[in-house]
Amino acid sequence: MPKQASNIRWVTLHEVARDLRYLLNRGYHKETSLNFLANRWQLSSLEREVLTRAVFSHKEARKRKQRKLLIKEIRGCFLAVDGHNILITVESALRNLPVFICDDGFVRDASRLSRKFRYSDSSQQALACIIQGLKRLPLKGGVVYFDAPLSRSGELAALARQYLSKAGLSFNCEVVKSADQELKKCPIIASSDTVLIESVQGTFDLAAHVISKVLRQKPKRV
Repeated sequence: MPKQASNIRWVTLHEVARDLRYLLNRGYHKETSLNFLANRWQLSSLEREVLTRAVFSHKEARKRKQRKLLIKEIRGCFLAVDGHNILITVESALRNLPVFICDDGFVRDASRLSRKFRYSDSSQQALACIIQGLKRLPLKGGVVYFDAPLSRSGELAALARQYLSKAGLSFNCEVVKSADQELKKCPIIASSDTVLIESVQGTFDLAAHVISKVLRQKPKRV
């Protein structure tokens, strides 16, 4: 197990998360509250990252949960996939990096790979798992968007097209300047990005689907 994953004190995080929710539910600023708790509990930067991405006020979590779609609700739909967002979370699970269920019901990672994403063999493996996950869904078709500024996006998109074609899926794959901007135009998406979730009609948690059904893993709950 990678050192950064094994060093997370999950029992401690559960207790800190409870305190953080208490403060957020009473209107306290998240960063200020987290700074206070992080100093009190001497949290590592990774533990702090988990709390940042996992813990929300009840109001904020409830708003996103209302936009979260079940498999039966995407039957026959067109799904727009946040390529790098889903890939990085699945790749984190493959590499046994922290992956967890957040207060809003979505699965996220804390590997911080998105800031320095590099295309690798594990990226290919993660992509293959995502295609397997898509095959299990009752979709009409869809599109996968990859962000052009990130490492070797063109190669990643080309490989995705091969996998999608071989799987017989009616999906396009595009490399765009900003995946977020394209996804905001779509009614139903697959992403764990909080801004995107609140900007569209509905969101399917594709990463959670792949991790549970293809990788057979059970993410931790914070």
